[in-house]
Amino acid sequence: MPSDKGDKGSKQPRRGIMWKSYLFQLQQESPKPAAVLCTDRPPDSPLHYGLEYHGNISATQCQALLTQDGAYLVRQRNMTRGFYTLSMRVSGQVKHYRLFHYGWKHYVGEKRFDTLHDLVADGLVCLHVELHAGDQIKAIYSTSYADSPYYTLTRSNRTCKPPPAGKENVPAVEKVHGSTFYIGSTQERQATPSPEPSKEVTTQRPHRFSINTFSGFIWCGFCGHFMWGFVSQGVKCQDCGFKAHKQCSYKMPNDCSPDLKNLQSIFGVDLTTNLWARGVPGSTEVPAVVTECISEIEARGLMSEGIYRVPGSQDQVEALKLAFERDGGNVSLNEKAVADINVVAGVLKLYLRLLPIPLITIQCFIHLQTASKLSDPDARVCAIREALLTLPPAHHATLRAIIHHLGRVYKHSAANKMSATSLSTVLAPTLIETPPAIDILQPADLLALASSAQEPRVVELLILYHQDVFEDTATA
Repeated sequence: MPSDKGDKGSKQPRRGIMWKSYLFQLQQESPKPAAVLCTDRPPDSPLHYGLEYHGNISATQCQALLTQDGAYLVRQRNMTRGFYTLSMRVSGQVKHYRLFHYGWKHYVGEKRFDTLHDLVADGLVCLHVELHAGDQIKAIYSTSYADSPYYTLTRSNRTCKPPPAGKENVPAVEKVHGSTFYIGSTQERQATPSPEPSKEVTTQRPHRFSINTFSGFIWCGFCGHFMWGFVSQGVKCQDCGFKAHKQCSYKMPNDCSPDLKNLQSIFGVDLTTNLWARGVPGSTEVPAVVTECISEIEARGLMSEGIYRVPGSQDQVEALKLAFERDGGNVSLNEKAVADINVVAGVLKLYLRLLPIPLITIQCFIHLQTASKLSDPDARVCAIREALLTLPPAHHATLRAIIHHLGRVYKHSAANKMSATSLSTVLAPTLIETPPAIDILQPADLLALASSAQEPRVVELLILYHQDVFEDTATA
C-alpha cells in the first residue's frame, strides 16, 4: 500500500503527496456482506437466488431481519412476481434497490456481477466511501493535470535531453516508455556547449479508454486517490495502460505514449505511433501507403466509374496489403502490377478503416457537426478550419491529403459518377470515429452524436470546401 510519508531531503516528489490512501482505508473499514438466510425456502424461489431469498415479505419485516451493517436479503418486489428487491443495511440504515438478473449476471446499476455476494460487497464499499468521503470525492475531480502522479512520474520521459558534451554527430533522442524516438536531425556540438532549457514533447495522441475491472489495489494516475470497489473501478487506456477514475479520464489531455517494442505492422497501427516508430514524432508526414495509393488512383483512376464505390477483388486487396506490410512504400502499383484500380482504392480504404483511432476523432467530429449547421458560408468555413485544428498533427496532415484527393476525384464526377455526396456516403464511416462505449462521453457530447446521418454531411462539406479549410500543398 502506498505510504503517506515522504523521505526528508529527497528531491523526488513525496510519495505521500502523489498517492493518497484515505479512500483505501475506508474500503478496508467498510462492512462485509452477510446474507440473512431463509430456513423455510419459499416455493416460488427463483433459481438464480439462494437462501438469501425471503419471498414476499414487507419492508417492516425486512427491517427487523437486517440487524447489523452488511446484512442483506432478497425479497419479492411489491408483491409483483418476477420483480425483486435487494435490501441491505449500511451505516445503520436499510436501503432498498431494484435487483436484476440477466445473462447470468446480477446488477442494480451499470456494473455486472457474477454473484450476488460480489454485488453486495461492491455496493457496501461504494456506499461507505461515498458516505464518509463525499467532500473528498468531489475534490479529487478538481485535480489539475500538472499535479497528477502520471505527469510527475513521466515528465522526464517526455523531456528532450541534449547529447553529452564533446560528442559530435549524436542525434538528440527522447525516451518514452522504454522506446527511443529521434526528435531532431543529427547536429554537431561544441566541446563546451551553452546549456539549453529542456523541451517537453507531447504526443498529441488521444487515449482510448474503456471500462475495466482491476485485480488487486489500484490508484488513479490522475488524482492519486485509490480506485475503490471490486468491479469496474475505473477506466484503462487500451494502448498505454494508463488507469484512472472514469471522471478523471475526462480531464486527460492527448498524451498517450504506447509501448512500441512490438510494433511491426503498417495496417492497424495508429498514425501518431507509426511516426514515432520511424523516428519523426510530431511530424506532418503522410504514411507512404496513403501517398502511393492516392498517386496511382489520380494517375489512372479519376475517370473510372464508381471509384471508391465499386469494390476490388478481396483476395487481391489482401495480397496488396501484405505487400505493403512486407515492403513498406516500395510496392509497385502500376497497371501491370495491379490491373484493377479498384483494388488500389480498396487497399487505401482498408488502411483507413483499420486505424485504431480514425482520421476524424470523436471530439473533432462534434465540433465539425456544430460547424456544419451554421448558415453563413464564411462562418462555416472558419468553424470547420478551427475544428480541424483539434486533430493531432499526423491526423490533420493525412486527412488533408485524403480530402484534397477526394476533391480531385469529385472534379471528375461527370465521368466517374462520384459526386461529393456519393464519396462522403461511401467514406464517412471509415473516416469518422464513432464511440465504442457511449458512457465514456460527456452528456453534452451525446446530444451532438444523436444522429449518425451527420457523418456523410460533414465529409461532404470537407470535400466541397477543401481548398478553403486546408492549405493545399499539391495541385488541387
